[in-house]
Amino acid sequence: MKKKKLPTISIVTATFNSGKMLGRCLRAVREQDYPQNKIEIILGDGGSTDNTLEIAKRYKAKVINIPPKKQHAEYNRGVAFNQARGELAMILDHDNFLPYKTWLKDMVKPLLENPKMVATETCYYDYKRHYKLMDRFCALFGISEPIGFYLGKADRLPQNADTWVNLGEATDKGDYYLVEFESDPRRVPSIGTNACLMRRKLVVENADVRPEYHYPIDVMVDVIKNGYNQFGFVKNSVIHLTNLSGFLPYIKRRKRFVEEYHFRDHSKRRWSAFMKGDEGKVIKYVFYSLTLVKPTWDAFRGYSKIRDIAWFVNPPMCLATTLIYGYVTIKDFVTKFFK
Repeated sequence: MKKKKLPTISIVTATFNSGKMLGRCLRAVREQDYPQNKIEIILGDGGSTDNTLEIAKRYKAKVINIPPKKQHAEYNRGVAFNQARGELAMILDHDNFLPYKTWLKDMVKPLLENPKMVATETCYYDYKRHYKLMDRFCALFGISEPIGFYLGKADRLPQNADTWVNLGEATDKGDYYLVEFESDPRRVPSIGTNACLMRRKLVVENADVRPEYHYPIDVMVDVIKNGYNQFGFVKNSVIHLTNLSGFLPYIKRRKRFVEEYHFRDHSKRRWSAFMKGDEGKVIKYVFYSLTLVKPTWDAFRGYSKIRDIAWFVNPPMCLATTLIYGYVTIKDFVTKFFK
């Protein structure tokens, strides 16, 4: 690819006391074999008091200050996205790292080849044996929690998949899969985050990108509903690390996530992990998680191809996830009842 033909890119990141990982994230961007004068980095920052702003300055990132009362990852990201000016925009969380220097060029290539393509994502989450247990588990299954895997809404492939097994009609294009999604939101996976590279103008014109409505998955649903349903999944990976030391800390984080994203006011949401019509799949998942047979079988299947004990986090993780959703659901019901 000739440098003069490469599009400009806006890197959009939400931050709030993100200093532990932000430096590595932005350094990987600035080390890309891509014209740096065509890359802008925009941070929507919710009032960091650590070294986040120092890191931003070091890597020449533009910082948009978010009022403390509105501080929230999705809102911060939405404000930053609306300040972007690049031909392409990439949603890059502070715990996402580009794994090699030509990564951006590899992600841009399908968009240059196919003008109808909305965005590109990686097929996989990066897997290395030296990663922490929970990071290996997530990378092996291509998920952040097993519900996405069992409801068929995972945004990445599991490491033991040699072909496209997720939602959408896929065509193998060699270096990437061209995937077309249905307009039904239930048939759209959780795409849009973790280094999703999209045509900014197309998204702005076909989705509700106001900061308070800017949930990346919802934005992609908006675009697909308007007839732009072609996406590219490049056969590479992005590093996505939790920075957590074990199973229990991860479970505590998932509990906070469930309370934050599944039991708040949903009036601004267009997509959810559970939607009307998913009841059968949810019941099946609960059965799987309580009996542990299917999750254990899936762990053995994965282990037969990649010998890593992290596969066997799956059964207890499935059970824990069901208990978390059950507990938060009951808590939410009781709270509303007494109010």
